[in-house]
Amino acid sequence: MAILDPKTRIFDSIITQEGRAQIASGKLKAEYYSFTDSGAIYQLDTIVSGGLDVTYRLCLEATNLPQDLVTLESDDTGRVFGTFAVSGAFANELIKIRDGYILSGGIDDRTALSASQFNSFASILITSQSFNNFKNLQILSSPDPLDENYNEFILGPKNINFIKKQTLLPLDDTGIKDASIDQIYSLFQDKRLSHLPNFQFLPPVNRAKIGFTTKNPLGNYQNLNQTPILSYEEIQQEINKAQSRGYLQNITFTETSRANNLFGQFFEVSEGQITKLDVIDFGDFPGTAQNSTRHVFFLGKIFTDSNGCTTFVNMFTMIFE
Repeated sequence: MAILDPKTRIFDSIITQEGRAQIASGKLKAEYYSFTDSGAIYQLDTIVSGGLDVTYRLCLEATNLPQDLVTLESDDTGRVFGTFAVSGAFANELIKIRDGYILSGGIDDRTALSASQFNSFASILITSQSFNNFKNLQILSSPDPLDENYNEFILGPKNINFIKKQTLLPLDDTGIKDASIDQIYSLFQDKRLSHLPNFQFLPPVNRAKIGFTTKNPLGNYQNLNQTPILSYEEIQQEINKAQSRGYLQNITFTETSRANNLFGQFFEVSEGQITKLDVIDFGDFPGTAQNSTRHVFFLGKIFTDSNGCTTFVNMFTMIFE
């Protein structure tokens, strides 16, 4: 660890261990930045007026801290992994998660938590881990002079239950109730990804002759993709079906800032394992109010069929307006 020169280097930055791992896997995508004053000194000099002179104070370089991991990471199958420091009933413990299973104990003697321990700790981990780490970053912010409650965030309802009843079936009585992964459209055929160039039907063509712009196809290829979603009205049709069967819920943000940057994670907790759901960002559509937008997300799981193709199974559709 080196010492910063207070005359030439006044702040320092590093790539965290998680960031380096994402670079190695080609998945690093930096979108936002923030500043913290956790290493700053706010101490008054009782002898000399003004603040304490820190010209000759030794300052150490930035380093990895537990709160650097805000989001729970998962592998390509959605299974959560990592080592986390938690509070509450498991205060001062380092909990290891491997393949979605929570392990506890010493470094050389880790055992899976019991069913009762798992259920209570999984709730603590999911609801507190990211929030506490984000708070411990001590990020600087600017108060909104036009909003007295800029620091408040309230939404309702906080809990939503979907109850499967005979009269509220997710599928029609005459429809398909079971589906094999081999019979579901794979990612490269899925209509939820049809807006991306890499997933569009692009049959190979010959290079255009000199002086011409027409490109002749190499052959007659059948388009096996689902019909792409081209408008929000097509999404609305599926929403209307869910609403008619009682599977539509509205969440209202009753108190928040005027400009939001929401951060969310979605998990499935079952059979003693934590799985992180996959999210497809389908993009923005015009909203009902003037200059408003609807941001559509698809939540679900990714499976691999017998042909080795990946398939996305949609479980929830979320729309932020």
